[in-house]
Amino acid sequence: MNKKIEEKLKKATGVNIHGGKLRIHFKLPGNLRYTKKSTGLTVTENNIELAKNRLATINLDIASNLFDIDPNFFWRKHFPTDNKYASERTTLSDYFNSYESIRENELSISRLSSIGTAKRWVEKHGLLKYDIKKITHIEIELLRKRALTTLKLSTVRGYLIIVRQVLDEAVKEDRITLNPFLKVRKIKQETDPSEDDVINPFTQDELRRLLSVVHSQKSKDLIEFMAWSGLRPGEIKALAWEDLDLEKGILHVRYNINKKGQLKPPKTTASIRTVELMPVALEALKRQREHSYMLPLINETVHFKHKKTKQVERRRIFLGLGNKPYVKPELITIGWSDWLRKAKLPYRPTYQLRHTFASQMLMAGAEPIWLAKQLGHKDWGMIRKIYGKWIAEERPDHRGEIARKLGQSDPYTSQETNTDS
Repeated sequence: MNKKIEEKLKKATGVNIHGGKLRIHFKLPGNLRYTKKSTGLTVTENNIELAKNRLATINLDIASNLFDIDPNFFWRKHFPTDNKYASERTTLSDYFNSYESIRENELSISRLSSIGTAKRWVEKHGLLKYDIKKITHIEIELLRKRALTTLKLSTVRGYLIIVRQVLDEAVKEDRITLNPFLKVRKIKQETDPSEDDVINPFTQDELRRLLSVVHSQKSKDLIEFMAWSGLRPGEIKALAWEDLDLEKGILHVRYNINKKGQLKPPKTTASIRTVELMPVALEALKRQREHSYMLPLINETVHFKHKKTKQVERRRIFLGLGNKPYVKPELITIGWSDWLRKAKLPYRPTYQLRHTFASQMLMAGAEPIWLAKQLGHKDWGMIRKIYGKWIAEERPDHRGEIARKLGQSDPYTSQETNTDS
């Protein structure tokens, strides 16, 4: 055992090693002696943290009288892989509960919320109480068929991915030998394109028209900033003056906000980035100085996976009612549809403002690699995938543009033809 692990174990009260695995011990109500249970985890620094968190959750449930109220559920929740309690799980609902409890410390608030939504969706369609052994690919295909009459394909796919992961738990426990999803027929995206995949950015003229009907300067700044910075809505609402360098015209994306309005790390490692701000985006930030720059620092909690947290002192740039931090990650929820209607623009979600930034940068000749870093993508593959088709449709004379930049004449483009006539 190395010194780091040894030191970590000394500080981890209630966690020790037994049989080469980490074991935890806790006192149940009415028992004078400690109950000792193996976690099944190998001895590593990360696993010691996991064991500590698991023990803390167990002690919290004991203090909250969960054990006294429903001891069977207590054991199933905290030791779902124990054969004694695994044998009690027979329905899809049982495995949803097990899946949530096992992964609650490692998943984000948004992901846990998605699991809960998928569970309610399955319940609505009558599959939640099904015996796990009786769920076949036919039930899943019928479930999908019914759901697609009212929901988008991308939404249904998201739910089914979670159901598949839940059923994988039953396979791991040998409750079923094969995940029924392996036999489910795939639906090609082309047969039912999702609105979420449609790139429909604003042109500069459309953006001006939209801003002309928005009377709140705060909302105008939010819209303009997203359209000319490319940040995600939650990243914008998490921004603080401590993240910004106005002299250099850059900002550091360090945080996002979850569905509860809590600070969390950005979406991916690539999303932790430095953004070079366009002049229009900088002006929007400068207008915000009179509203939030001189406000006192606020102590905020950053929420990480495995229930880890840290405290930071920051001054948010964009604030909601009463100069309080926003509690929803969405950019704008009130007034958006009315503004589009008044500006005589077709409806599109606020996320198209991020696409607006990307499309305008590409139209201006920005390097895809630079743009990918600005947007928080790992590489420029997403730029190619998302915007490749859009550029072809929006710039039919793209070949001619390239030819002219290379000093070559292209007689087949409309512009060259018109010049010769």
